[in-house]
Amino acid sequence: MPQCEFIKINNKKQRRKIDTEDADAIVFRGVHDIPAVYRNSHFPKTRPEHQIWIYFAYEPPTITRDWDLISYNGIFNWTMSYRNDSDILAPWGHITPLYKALAGNPPPSNKDYAREKSKLVIWYASYCYRYLDRFSYARELMQYIRVEVFGACGNVSRSCKKDRKDLSCLRDHIRPYKFYLAFENFRCVEYITEKFWHNSLDYDVVPVVLGAQKGDYERVAPPNSFIHVDDFGSPEALANYLKYLDQNDDEYNRYFAWKTAPPKNLPDYESRFCEVCKKLLQVSRTERKVYTDLDRWWRGENYEFCQPMMWVGEKHSKPEYAARFR
Repeated sequence: MPQCEFIKINNKKQRRKIDTEDADAIVFRGVHDIPAVYRNSHFPKTRPEHQIWIYFAYEPPTITRDWDLISYNGIFNWTMSYRNDSDILAPWGHITPLYKALAGNPPPSNKDYAREKSKLVIWYASYCYRYLDRFSYARELMQYIRVEVFGACGNVSRSCKKDRKDLSCLRDHIRPYKFYLAFENFRCVEYITEKFWHNSLDYDVVPVVLGAQKGDYERVAPPNSFIHVDDFGSPEALANYLKYLDQNDDEYNRYFAWKTAPPKNLPDYESRFCEVCKKLLQVSRTERKVYTDLDRWWRGENYEFCQPMMWVGEKHSKPEYAARFR
C-alpha cells in the first residue's frame, strides 16, 4: 500500500498469518476471497464490534452473475469498487495522477503527436472467451481498416507477457500506433479499466472505446481525449473517421490538447486503501452500516448495471484474425 499523506504509517503486505481480531477493517475481494455462496469457513469466526468488513469488487457484476449474493446479506458494512455509489471509490484510473505527472514534465503546446506515429490501429486482446460483442464489432471494423491484434487472441506473434509486468514492452508496442482499441470485456456502468487509462492515455495513443456509456467516460476522462464507438452508426463509419484523422494531423493532435490545459481544480484522489484508512478515522464506531441486500446494490433491480451480452462464439482464435492479413 502506498504512503498515505494524512497518516504516518506505511503498510506493507503481510506474508505471515495475522490475528484478524486486531484489524480495524478486513477487505474481501469479491471474486478471489469469498465463495459463490456464503460459507462460515471462509470468514473469521467472530467480528469485533469495532471492525468493518468491506466487499471489494474491481470486476463488474457480469463476472459474478451465477453467484448467490443474497446469501451475503447482512455480512458487509462497506463496499469498494469502481462505481461512484460505493463507500470507497476504487477506479482503475484517475485524471489527477495523469495531470500531476504532466506538471512535472509538461509537453510543448505545439507538439506534433502524429509525426511520432508510424502505424495505425492496435488492439491487445487476451480474454478470448465470454459473451461480449466486442469481437463481432472488431471483426467488422477489420473489414475496413487494418488492426494489429496482440495478446492471446491476436494475429501478431510478438506480444508482451500476459502478467503485464513488462511495462516497457507494452510501451514499445503501443506508442508507434495512432489508435488503441480500448474495448472492455463487458458493457457496464462506469466500468473503465486499464485499457483506457494505462494502455492508451499513458502511452500517447488515442483510445477508441467500447464499454461504458459515453457519459461515463466524459465524467472521468480528460476532455476530448477519446473516441467512442457509439458516436458512429457502424464500424465502417468509425473506420472512415480513423482514416480521416490519419490524413489530417491537426485534427488528430486535437485529441492531445488536454495535456497542456489542466483543469483549475483537480479532484481529490487517494489510493483505495488510503481512502479506507481515512474513512476509518472519520467513521463513528457506534453507528454500524450493513448491506441488507448486496445483490440489489451490486447488480441492480433487473441487472440494469450491465447491458445484455450477445453470445458470439466459444472462442476467437488467432487464425480467425490472421486470415484477414494474408
